[in-house]
Amino acid sequence: MNKKQLVAFSFILLLVVLGNVSAEEGSLGDESWKVEKRIDRIFYFTHGTTVWGHEFGFYKTKDCHGDILWLTFSARDEKIKGFDGTETLISLDVDGKDFRIKSTMHYMGVVGFTHVMSFYDWFMGTAEMDALTKGRYVKVQILEPKGLKALLDIKDDRFSLKGLIAAKKKTKSACMDETR
Repeated sequence: MNKKQLVAFSFILLLVVLGNVSAEEGSLGDESWKVEKRIDRIFYFTHGTTVWGHEFGFYKTKDCHGDILWLTFSARDEKIKGFDGTETLISLDVDGKDFRIKSTMHYMGVVGFTHVMSFYDWFMGTAEMDALTKGRYVKVQILEPKGLKALLDIKDDRFSLKGLIAAKKKTKSACMDETR
């Protein structure tokens, strides 16, 4: 490992540790959920407590209907590119209640030396959203395909749900303003 890689690795490790400490101490408030317009969609999401670069949340399209999953995960192994377009089984464990969803993995590219994948084609059901809005944390884990799961450096991540309701309301309001 050369000096540049060591410095980059140390910086990322520091972000992971600091993010994990602040989340575990419960200091993440409503500000942990962001609402952003990206292209023609309005996103509301939060960052992982293990890997800050992981995002969990939802987006709304121009018609403002439904809450569509937005999830990013990462791995150092470039072999994840081979799973682009593959249906993936994901576990959403909301305070001990497990929901299984299927979503297509989309390869997004490289940030530093980390390969980023996203999942964004699953409409949130009523039972899942109800559990999330009442929950404290959601633990997200990619279960299948096994080959993809084996390539992940971090097998799961937790996301604080504090602030979800406020972000959801803000997103709905912003979406309605966009359609006027």
